[in-house]
Amino acid sequence: MLSDYSFSLPFTGEVGPSMELFFIHPLLTTLAPLVCAFIMSLLFRLVEDIRSICLTYSTVALAFGVLSCLSFDKANLGFQFLYRFSPAAHYNLTFTVGVDGISMVFLLLTLFIFPILFLASWSVTKAPKHFLSYLLAMEILLVLTFSTMDLFYFYVFFESLLIPMFILIGVWGARERKIKAAYYFFLYTLFGSLFMLFGILYLYFITGSTNYTVLLNCVLDAEQQCVIWVCFFLAFAVKMPLFPFHI
Repeated sequence: MLSDYSFSLPFTGEVGPSMELFFIHPLLTTLAPLVCAFIMSLLFRLVEDIRSICLTYSTVALAFGVLSCLSFDKANLGFQFLYRFSPAAHYNLTFTVGVDGISMVFLLLTLFIFPILFLASWSVTKAPKHFLSYLLAMEILLVLTFSTMDLFYFYVFFESLLIPMFILIGVWGARERKIKAAYYFFLYTLFGSLFMLFGILYLYFITGSTNYTVLLNCVLDAEQQCVIWVCFFLAFAVKMPLFPFHI
């Protein structure tokens, strides 16, 4: 079954006997159309072609996401659809993708929203090629954010979303003060993310890893849990934003 896949490939690209699994892995096949559409959006020049490509490939990604959900074993409480390789094994920073019940919901929601966004942005006339490319970049980063199983990579992908969002607000914003709003958004949320970074580093120095599977088997005392909770609460309170952390 698809939900039983759990294998490891080295960072060097030597895939070995598991190469055939790479092309039918649920999360990778969901991500592949989006990456292809992003590359094609950079190469193509005709706006109508790019719009059709973005809508078509995002819909294909949604279809793969739905198939992954149907293959998801709801009786299994653990992570499923695992795929991993180690770009920095010496520091226990193994890149692993996988989903549980909660992340699968967020993944499907992301894949469902973006085809609607591409339809809604059909009438954009100001640099539509770049606009669609930034939307695709956001979708790719969101899929990676919800499927990664490492807090460090979660932070990297989650914060990388600030870049396309900053550009979209600053260039395609509807109000006159869009540049000011873009800088406020970028700097304020980036400042809030420093609390999350501190919490991740603090957790890494305590446990020696930021992988979810390892962290689930670690025991933290009350003081350590309080420090980590405060760091993540402040970060997400700024990003959501919650009162009184909004601007």
